[in-house]
Amino acid sequence: MSDDAARAAKTHLHQCLRWARAEVLPKLDGLDEYDVRRPMTRTSTNLLGLVKHLAFYEASYFGFVFDRPYPEPLPTVDQGFRNEDLMWVPADESREQVVDDYRRACRHADDTIEALPIDAVGHVPWWGAADVPLFSVLAHMVGETRQHLGHLDIIREQLDGRIGEDVEALSPEQEADFARRWRRTERAARVAGHRFTPAGFTPPTSLVDERFRLEPLGPQHNTADHAAWTSSIEHIRASPGYPDGDWPPDGGLTLEENLADLERHARDFETGRGFTFTVLEPADGDVIGCVYLYPSAAEHDVVVQSWVRADRAHLDTPLADAVARWIDSDWPWSRPDRCGR
Repeated sequence: MSDDAARAAKTHLHQCLRWARAEVLPKLDGLDEYDVRRPMTRTSTNLLGLVKHLAFYEASYFGFVFDRPYPEPLPTVDQGFRNEDLMWVPADESREQVVDDYRRACRHADDTIEALPIDAVGHVPWWGAADVPLFSVLAHMVGETRQHLGHLDIIREQLDGRIGEDVEALSPEQEADFARRWRRTERAARVAGHRFTPAGFTPPTSLVDERFRLEPLGPQHNTADHAAWTSSIEHIRASPGYPDGDWPPDGGLTLEENLADLERHARDFETGRGFTFTVLEPADGDVIGCVYLYPSAAEHDVVVQSWVRADRAHLDTPLADAVARWIDSDWPWSRPDRCGR
């Protein structure tokens, strides 16, 4: 590596470390003494303890490793560079002290980095006997800081929902968007982890009543399904459980768009992500409604929604009640969310 390339590499790594450091202390902003110290995992990980831990690492990796001892006493560690007391803060140790220690350790580290060439060698006892260049230690400290920034991010979000470099409060729109993402992720996890239906479960494919019959919704129902719901948007939106987002859409859907939606439901049925049934007129097989059985993201195990065409409004409650009995007898769920029915 040429001298210019070496200088450029050191400058870049040092800047990456500074960028990471700049995000550490804002994670404490706006929190009281309890929240910055409280254990947030079973292993007692906490915000202020992480800052204390990072200060020790800065002082050590850029201190005695390169024979540039930190001017203040450092805690002792075992041969694996471990000390359990470095991850928590006693009540008689102030937040200001921990923050000041971190800043001083970073300044000492900066002095070491600026004073030494990128290929200067040090000795990291817990890495073995080989010499270690500044390049490797810089890269390691960037990774170490970024790793613990991830911990800091998660803990801060758990505490008050604030995220990002500046730990800003979410706007109402962001709150709603993240809530939607959370529900989507929780539902997917329940499906993948067989919390929705047990492994090997074969879903029923038919429910027959003298007033209607159900079969899995698929592309073959496209024209009749499209006609059914587009003729009854106001009635559907007045049904319990609707509107549940952006359906039925104000502007409607083309037949091609509706077909794509039906194909998605068919894929969901095949893979167990959800079960959608078309509701058919027994006499002629015309589509008169729909039933959706999808994972809940709350305390329920399934969300049950249904609608019927406006000209079959008298079947709304009988359909919902028949589906409830069907779930009780033929499906694996015991806590259905019937959306207010």
